Amino acid sequence: MINILMPGDGYLALLEHLHESLQPETYLEIGVGSGASLALAKPRTRAVGVDPAPAIRAPLGPHARVYELESDEFFSRHYQLDAFQSARLDLAFIDGLHQFEQTLNDFANVERQSHPGTVVLLHDCLPVARLVAARSRRTGFWCGDVWKAVTCLREQRPDLDVRVVPAPPSGLAIVTHLDAGSTLFQQRLTEIVSEYRNRVLDYEYLDFGSLARMAGNGLPNDWRRVCEHTLQHVRTLTSTPTRA
Repeated sequence: MINILMPGDGYLALLEHLHESLQPETYLEIGVGSGASLALAKPRTRAVGVDPAPAIRAPLGPHARVYELESDEFFSRHYQLDAFQSARLDLAFIDGLHQFEQTLNDFANVERQSHPGTVVLLHDCLPVARLVAARSRRTGFWCGDVWKAVTCLREQRPDLDVRVVPAPPSGLAIVTHLDAGSTLFQQRLTEIVSEYRNRVLDYEYLDFGSLARMAGNGLPNDWRRVCEHTLQHVRTLTSTPTRA
């Protein structure tokens, strides 16, 4: 079913191509698991993974470091202190606790450390079955309600560019145009979470009859086009003069 709905390379292949294309100096990963995605960082990249219970099986790069912490604790205690030593954050991959409010919180924390060319990736935003999209885990393969975070970002932050790529097994969102000075989620996160938790956003909202509608303003699962689009955004934003 997944391969029918989402043909093409999986998200790890897409992530690898993005690392190759963007060549980030710094990379942050929230939710490390076995380390398969963290291992894709280039040897020169300063890579940091955050996971309260990592089970690393993949060989990591020479500049990779894993913090065995929940992401909130990492941002409050370690980010500026010793993780990147105040270096700019170029690329982040959020694949932590599969609940939309934590995804929003992780995104807000990442955005505060961003620069105009920062790229943020959100995993598990296109669940292929109702049980997989359940808020509480009832299956081995589980996406949770992360998809609500993508809907929220599009509705609450129209200044962001949010594109969804139907990369199996559960989609990948690419977010650019970040603003480190935005305070919306800092000031209204509790209110926004309550609104989206109580709104009638059932699984059928995704409309799985059409991948085009499911992904919304998306990108095809073609790594060349995805990398071209993302790199173009990064170059445009980083070359734009800062207003006085």
